[in-house]
Amino acid sequence: SFRMRVLGYSYDGVEKLALDLKSRLERIARVRNVNINSASFFAQERAHAVTIDPDRDALARFGITARDFTQAVAREVRGPVGRQLLEIGGDEVPVTVKAAGARDRSLLELRDALIPTASGAPVRIGDVSTVDEREALSTISREDQQYVRIVGYEFRGPNKLAQRTHEGFMASISTPAGYSVADASFGFGFNPDDSEKGLYLVFAIGVILVVLASAIVFDSVWASAMVFLSIPLALAGVVGAFWIAKATFSREAAVGVILVVGLAVNQGILLVDAALAKRRRGSDNEPGRPLDGMAVLQASLDRAGVIMLVTVTSLASLIPLAVGTSASDLFGAIALATAGGTVAGTIGAMLVMPALLLGWRRRKPRRAAKAVAVATD
Repeated sequence: SFRMRVLGYSYDGVEKLALDLKSRLERIARVRNVNINSASFFAQERAHAVTIDPDRDALARFGITARDFTQAVAREVRGPVGRQLLEIGGDEVPVTVKAAGARDRSLLELRDALIPTASGAPVRIGDVSTVDEREALSTISREDQQYVRIVGYEFRGPNKLAQRTHEGFMASISTPAGYSVADASFGFGFNPDDSEKGLYLVFAIGVILVVLASAIVFDSVWASAMVFLSIPLALAGVVGAFWIAKATFSREAAVGVILVVGLAVNQGILLVDAALAKRRRGSDNEPGRPLDGMAVLQASLDRAGVIMLVTVTSLASLIPLAVGTSASDLFGAIALATAGGTVAGTIGAMLVMPALLLGWRRRKPRRAAKAVAVATD
């Protein structure tokens, strides 16, 4: 997915430029889901605005002036539209007169609202105008006194081809004086390429810290490898979630992947620690004895409650994030990636990792083996 920032001092001019970019993008075969109604990176939720297009011939036929029409519409919608100044006690007070139920008026009810006429026979607003809705900005943003629109789109194809196509499209854009189009920043001031490098760096540092921390705590290469194995199991769930949802993996979803890594490692540490505890209690006199099936089963049962509790609480926290948002939006992508990875990580911790723990044998330290040999002699 790609985003472009359109700036200009005219709100209508910025909208026209964004619409022109949209029409050009839609002519590219692999481009999908072009959206010009994102005010900023963190304001991507779709919003709709009611539009009223008056029919001047119909208004003249019923003897309704533009002022009468405006006042009738203002009474039927909420907001400070069409306020009047009344003098009360020597002070001018702005007063807005509204019809009953104006705050909860639906689109159909607005069409059926009546406009009084000089003949005494009222007519409906829908008879003298076209009442409809269209997508609009959820918030209007300004930067350095310029209006901002974010044009986003998805490219269905290889990453290298997507990057070349986007760069070629950006190079072909020519803007009027006073307007500019540039790549939208991802995160806090990074361009898209830097943002990808930053995400990869964060992911790599997290994996390295996981391996080092587990190696220091468990003092075992095998235990560290088992904890590290929980990461690809969880990432497989992320891939499966986006495949089932038929959604495109975006950089927003990468934030969810980072969360998934932490949750999967937490579950792996819980299981490996329980297996180590069972082995220490069951084989104090036999240092080289491997873990048997009963010990692994008991360790899994001991930590099953905690692992399931972590999974349930994680998924419950994702519900408010995912409700009403699609996988192409910021919060929807994060929720889908985190939910898929959490479910797969839990299944891996409960079924796959116990099977791999079977037969785990800890090698005897050389010093201990030498001491045993001397004592035997």
